[in-house]
Amino acid sequence: MRDLIIISGDLAAGKSTLAASLSAELGIVYLTKDSLKEIACDAIGYSTREENRQLSIEAVNSMIYFFKQSALVGNSLILEANFRHEEIANIKQIADEYSYQVLLICLSGDINLLYQRFLDRLPGRHIAHRSLNLDNSLERFAGYIDDIRKEDLIYPAFNIDMTELDEDEVVDEALKIIHAELGI
Repeated sequence: MRDLIIISGDLAAGKSTLAASLSAELGIVYLTKDSLKEIACDAIGYSTREENRQLSIEAVNSMIYFFKQSALVGNSLILEANFRHEEIANIKQIADEYSYQVLLICLSGDINLLYQRFLDRLPGRHIAHRSLNLDNSLERFAGYIDDIRKEDLIYPAFNIDMTELDEDEVVDEALKIIHAELGI
């Protein structure tokens, strides 16, 4: 069966970690926006917030391109990013054309916990994720999370609140959803 697992949701909720764990558990290739953005940043860099944003856009465009190539040969795939409506619409077009079963898992959490995780990881993050002159206040962070949560991601979302869960418990919850919905 052709399966596409989309992992989206809040910043610092553990989306990339979940994608890597599910990939190992299910034997399905995964792509993360952050990894592709880092590759592009290493190659061409950026000097403005807009150029950094463009790196994110092109990283997602690369993911969509790779999904199309995977669809041509019927491979299942895991895609991870904080997707926007128009990006999911492009993914849906490919998924429909190639008869994919699509499952959307959204990770969320308590804003204060997510904000602290965001701050804790910031110093060690790749330069691609440290935009110039960005206000990293709790208010701006919460506003960004609120915007993400309002996105219409087209597919019905299976939400996992990671606030009270450790990484293994998040993976276990996701696997239960995947087994029930996709049968894999």
